[in-house]
Amino acid sequence: MQQQEIIENALRLKYPEQVVLVVTCGRDGRKNVMAVGWTAIASGDPLMFMLGIDDAAYTYELIRATQSFVVAFPSEGMAAAVLHAGTVHGHKRDKLAESGLATTPALRVPAPLLTDAVANFECELVEIVQPGDCPLVFGRVVAAHTNTDPSLRRLYTVGPGHTMGGVRVAAVSLSAE
Repeated sequence: MQQQEIIENALRLKYPEQVVLVVTCGRDGRKNVMAVGWTAIASGDPLMFMLGIDDAAYTYELIRATQSFVVAFPSEGMAAAVLHAGTVHGHKRDKLAESGLATTPALRVPAPLLTDAVANFECELVEIVQPGDCPLVFGRVVAAHTNTDPSLRRLYTVGPGHTMGGVRVAAVSLSAE
């Protein structure tokens, strides 16, 4: 049986959900990282990701400037860094250094890979559309990388984030079993 509910209350039931880190690099070489919860595979052939990124975000500015980014699936050991990347603005801060995230050079894009992530996907910008209040960024995967440690597990968010006003995102890992 279903009952009518306030949209915000019903939306809270979507958790747990995936969270990714988006890594960018400006033309000046300055790198940035941002936690993104609004993400999906937008195409299988060619493989493309879709990211919902606020148009005021430094990450959005860098993607538009360089036409590229990295989508990283964080491991459970990266929880504190993901929370930092999702709660601090990068316009005037070095979030990569502050969070202690280790990086490795990418093969095809200027943004680095995150060493401890479960997987990294190098992407080239395809299109940005804005059907509502948040731009949707579409990137074609041009290279993929996986961690050599098979014991690493993905990190997921288990609670409401910035869209629910004031409640901080909680991070948890879920068994792949």
